[in-house]
Formats: sequence, structure tokens, C-alpha cells
Amino acid sequence: MSRPGPKKLRLPHAGDVIAGVTLAFVLVPQSLAYAELAGVPAELGLVAAVVAPLAAVWFASNPAMQVGPTAMSAVLVFGVLAAQLPPGTMAYAGAASLLALLVGVARLALGMLHAGSLAFVLSQPVLRGFTLGAAVLIVASQVPPALGVTTFGMGLIGRALQAITTPTAWSPGALATTVLTLGVIVAARRLHPLVPGALIAVVIGTILSARSGGGLGPVLGAIGSAWPQLELALPWALIPQLLVGAMVIALVGFAEPVAIARRFPDGRRRWDPNRELISQGMANMASGLAGAFPVGASFSRGALFKRSGGVTRWSSVITALTALGLVALAPLLEDLPRAVLAGVVIAAVRELIRVQPIASLWRLGRTQASIAWATLLLTLLLEPRVDQAVLVGVAIAVLVHLARETRVSIEHVVDGGRHVVKVEGVLWFASATQVEDAVRALWNRHRDELPWRLDLSRVGHVDLDATLVLAGLQDQAAAMGVTLDMVGANQRTRARLRRLGVERVGAPGSDDAGSAGTAAAAAQASAGADAAEEEAALADEL
Repeated sequence: MSRPGPKKLRLPHAGDVIAGVTLAFVLVPQSLAYAELAGVPAELGLVAAVVAPLAAVWFASNPAMQVGPTAMSAVLVFGVLAAQLPPGTMAYAGAASLLALLVGVARLALGMLHAGSLAFVLSQPVLRGFTLGAAVLIVASQVPPALGVTTFGMGLIGRALQAITTPTAWSPGALATTVLTLGVIVAARRLHPLVPGALIAVVIGTILSARSGGGLGPVLGAIGSAWPQLELALPWALIPQLLVGAMVIALVGFAEPVAIARRFPDGRRRWDPNRELISQGMANMASGLAGAFPVGASFSRGALFKRSGGVTRWSSVITALTALGLVALAPLLEDLPRAVLAGVVIAAVRELIRVQPIASLWRLGRTQASIAWATLLLTLLLEPRVDQAVLVGVAIAVLVHLARETRVSIEHVVDGGRHVVKVEGVLWFASATQVEDAVRALWNRHRDELPWRLDLSRVGHVDLDATLVLAGLQDQAAAMGVTLDMVGANQRTRARLRRLGVERVGAPGSDDAGSAGTAAAAAQASAGADAAEEEAALADEL
């Protein structure tokens, strides 16, 4: 039998070349803008734009995952670090690199442990509320440079209000540049997806700013080296302070790749969240070790990948190499107006400023809608600590869920010459006592000779504590001279109850729980196979 030969390396598709170059022309201006948004030097955005795609491409499970700096990751970085270190300093930049490394390690660990399901830990209400709040903060952060105003303070909304309320300090040139940048980007998109509106705006803005002698507002200034290089001199002592923030970014930032996979599925293979976590982990580790900041997958660039004809992961390689070539031109951007970058950021996130996604939740469920609005308000009130807003939003969602799970519906009817107590809900240590109290109260109220039946067919789950409570109910029934059987429990619960010596237990649909109760009857009824299944269920549970 002959051994299969090595697989041929698939060459890039023509669409990959077009998509890769097009994406680079969009990624480079965005990376400069997102670096500013994150509070780090602009050149670090270029570093991340080169190393992140090259590190991620070998593990990505969907070619639409265009990895690099994103607005969401940038605002999360600012939220985690701005309260601890002054943005724009070397210490801040070093902490951002360490944060990227920690985010990468967290995602890599989750992927290797096949914990991809944790990527969905954020409920839709929390995610929608945070997304809208983060988008508002991102736009607010761009108001000062859009108006050409230098502001002070840490709060993004406060700085935006400070800029708006001082019209005498506005720069007409900066404001006009921001508006024109937005116009160029929007017009380019409508003209054709391949027209790099952001790059055109950067080139035109830089030329006009140089000729006007800074008449278009504050400029980017001197740009340091953007060539990727290994950076190991990180502030390792900050690890304890950054761990929680890193986990928040690792999970919240992964929501965008999930959305990309759902919106742009790869027809050739099923999307694997574990593999994607590894891919995103490698990208962030590479970005951190290169001295940059946390990165993610961009939904807008993923959409551009599809519109420009991209087919395979080769497009990411071409994007990174094209961006590397553009790095050589970075010194020419010293006269780039910051207002242009403000326009690039606003254009990228303007579609996220939509109330409809959380307003629609009100028609589906007011409780969930309240969680979304609460997360939105927390994101705005707690800024720049948006990571804390996410944690509180998740905590609220969990508490609401637990509050619901503690409510058990109990109905009592007399049917077929017996008392039937129908239970609906989830039985666990916080709710099982409700059933016990209700049944004992019914026994005291109805002192007759009729037998009792506990119907568990509408119970979703029974934990160990609740099982012990159910077993105790039958002991109490025997002590009071009451006949009690239980029906409708799932196989795992029946196995546990029988282990605890409960005899009168029937399967779902059983009409006579008593005949199915004792171990001797089960053996005589040739239930060996069923017993083996119950043993397996118990072993699986333990």
C-alpha cells in the first residue's frame, strides 16, 4: 500500500491578492487611529498590523477573520490601563504590550483546553448594551481631535464635553478635515468596495496639512520605528493588576470573531471556536512580544474581505506583507492631521451607534432588555473602566438568572383518586426546600386516605441537594403514614433516588410508580440493561 504524498501547498487565489492589498490599505490608517484610541504611540498600531495577521493566519478556522487592531480592543485597553498609568507614556505602552501577552495566553489556554464555549459567556443583552456604550465612548474620544482641541482629564465623555463647550478653541480646519474624511470614506464605499477611502483621506490630509503649515489642526508628529522587533523588557510586576482586565478583553473581544463566523461562514469547513481562540491567542502574544497592544478580528474588514473577492487565508498574509511595505512610508505621515484619524475611527464605528438592537429586546423580554440598558448605562458611567462595566453586567445577568431559577411552580390537583403535586422549574439547593415546604403544607391541609403523587415531568434538572430533599420527603411520608410515589423524573434522578433507597419511583409516562419501585421488582422485570444505563448516568454525573 503506497503512502500518500505530501499535500500540495495551495497557491493564493486571484481574489486573495486583491483582497489582501485592499485590506492593507484600510488596515494601515485604522491601525494608526486605533493606536491613538488605545493611548499608545501610533507606530505601535503599524507593528500590530504586521505581526498579528502573520501569527494568526496559520491557526484561523475562517479566512474572513482579519486580525489586527480594532476599535473595541482599543477602547478596552484604554479602559484597563488609563486608570492605572498615564496614557501616552513609555510605562503605559509597556503595560499595553504586557496586556496583549496576557490576553494571548488566556485565549491560547482556553483554546487548548477546548473551552470555546466560554466565548459565549456573555449574554446577548450584556453584549448589546456594552457594544452600544463602547461605540458611544469611542466616538466621544474622537471629539477633541475632530475639533482640534487639546483637553485634559481621564474621562472620555468629560473630555468630549470639555471640547464641545469651548467653541473659541475649535480649529475650523480640523473640523472641516474630519467632515471631509468622513465624506471621502462614505463616498468611496458607495463607489466601490475596493476604493480605499481611508487611505485616500490620509494621503490627501497629509499633503494639505504640510502645505498649510498645520492649518488643519494638530498633527501626528514624529513617528518612531514601526519595524517589528522582539520586546522582552516588559513590566512583569504589573501582571497581578492586569490579570482580570486581560480575561475581560480575552472574552469580550472574542465576541467579534463569533459574529464574523456566523455572518460569513466558510463553506468548506465548520467554524471551530477552540481553534479560533488559539489563532487569536497567537496573534495577541505576537503583538505583545513585538511591543504593540491587544488585537482582535474586525467585522468591517471581514465584510470587506468578502466584498473584495477573498477566498483563502492567503489574503491575511498578503495584507501583512503589504502593510510591512507601507511601514517604510511611515515617516512621511508626520504631518498627518489627527482630525483625519478621528474621521477614520468615527467612520469605522458609526454603524454601531444603533439603539434598535437593545430596543428590540423590550418586545422579547423586559427583564433582558433591562439588563441591556443597565450594561449600557454602566459602560458610560464607569468609563474609562469599561472592563468593570462588563463584569457588573455579567453579574447582573447571572443574578437575574439565579432569581428565576429559584422560583418553582407548584400545582395541586386531585386526579384518579389520588393527590397529584405537579412541579415545574429547576430543583437545586436554592429551590428544593420550596417543594418540601409546599408538600408538607398540603399533607397537613388534606388529611385523608388518598395516596399522593409527586409529578416531576416538568422539572428541567435536579441536583444532588434536591435529590436528597426528595428522598427525605418519602421518609417523612412514611413516618406520617402517607403513601407517596414520584413519577416523571429523568433517568439520572431515578438512579440517584434508588441509590438512596427510595422505592416508589416511576419513569416519565409511568402510570403506576409503586410497581416500579423496589429493587427486587426491577430485577424480576429484566431491567438489567436499564440499571446499567443508570449506573453509567451516575458515573457520568460524578
